[in-house]
Amino acid sequence: MNRFVNFFLRIRNSKLFSGIVISVILASAVYAGVTSYDIPPQYTFYIDIFNYGITVFFVIEIIIRMISERSLIKFFSDGWNIFDFLIVTISLVPINNVESVFVARLLRIIRVLRIITVVPAFRHIIDSLAKTIPRVGFIALLMFIFMYVWGAIGTMFFGPIDPAHWGNIGLALITLVQIATYDDWAAIMGEVIEVYPFAWVFFVSFIIINAVILLNMVIGVIVDVMMGGSGIDNLVNSEEDSKD
Repeated sequence: MNRFVNFFLRIRNSKLFSGIVISVILASAVYAGVTSYDIPPQYTFYIDIFNYGITVFFVIEIIIRMISERSLIKFFSDGWNIFDFLIVTISLVPINNVESVFVARLLRIIRVLRIITVVPAFRHIIDSLAKTIPRVGFIALLMFIFMYVWGAIGTMFFGPIDPAHWGNIGLALITLVQIATYDDWAAIMGEVIEVYPFAWVFFVSFIIINAVILLNMVIGVIVDVMMGGSGIDNLVNSEEDSKD
């Protein structure tokens, strides 16, 4: 039994097998792109065979990985394995009627996401992004508070002048998101600046606080986590040591 498991373990850990898996995932991406075109009927059969081949390979690959783990509990204790298993399982869902063509294409595109679990560098990036969620969440909450305050002010002053952008708090928040991305914000400001000459203070202050300071804080947190969390964590630890 151990020989049997070790055989599949060697297959799973081999670079050749990893290269084949990546190649098949890329082929799946090509297939998802090709199916977005109008394919002549004479080629549909070959395209379907290609798709079935990809699906069968994914099933075999996930079985190899499950056997090599020696235990299903151990296999499903890894979140990335669960992610792979769900994608492979979803790809086995039969899609036959014409109304489900959109769903079928969506499932084919989702299979491309498996490359995240195959390439370790991609997994590291995703894991690092997940670690930033707590700190980024507080910054995002602060951004929303500033946006809500500026949005409320914008509806009071600019609502009667430019109701398309400032007619209510919902429209104001959408407008502020557009301004934060620098998407034609000068034109939005131009709609109200003739009535309120000092409206530039409202727009510039929002851009400085939200688009410059807070967004760069988000980038800083992500970079800090990607680098191992040394910057902010060491700063906090040094402050705690000085207090002691």
